[in-house]
Amino acid sequence: MVMPTIAKPKDLRLFAVIPIRALRDPRLKPQTFRVLAAFCSYADRTGRTWVSLERVGKDIGLSRNGVSNHVRRLKDYGYIKPAKRLHRQMRSACRRIVYQPKITEDTIRSRLSAKDQMELAEMEGNVKDIYFATGCKNTQADQEREALKARFVVLCEQFFADARLQGWWIEPKQAEWAPHQLAEQAIDLFRPDRNSAESHGEPR
Repeated sequence: MVMPTIAKPKDLRLFAVIPIRALRDPRLKPQTFRVLAAFCSYADRTGRTWVSLERVGKDIGLSRNGVSNHVRRLKDYGYIKPAKRLHRQMRSACRRIVYQPKITEDTIRSRLSAKDQMELAEMEGNVKDIYFATGCKNTQADQEREALKARFVVLCEQFFADARLQGWWIEPKQAEWAPHQLAEQAIDLFRPDRNSAESHGEPR
């Protein structure tokens, strides 16, 4: 029996909204700027994006590790930050483009029109549907990365708990999501193995 060919979804992106400050930032090298532009092209109205490093790499001709290196720089420079997932079971990383450092995602949402908020809610529902429809297709490498990340989250949660017992204070909401954000940052530092990194000509 011949299975029907499934057509690939069309890429409907026509433009990308990029932080204007990035144009004036001398720290951003051309390749890093291209990575930022690629992430921006996938961002929603609040600046969030669930696009993978692999997808961005295919768009601009870089390896996953190469994209990861530039993402670390963009995080250090304040252009990309981890964002909360739509659902706690979602494994894909969620990032947010920082257009104005002092404006939070909640503030951005509150400034959206009723129509834009409805479109955003519909988009979020679609993302959840797609995730749960395809979530079982993770590769072994994906599963191993998620297991490593989960261990890191547990260690961070224990660290915060110990710090609070010693008299340090942190807002409850921050204590809840900070371990997950730190885990996302930490996991981007790793490669599947040392030989893989060296084969791409990347520093040890």
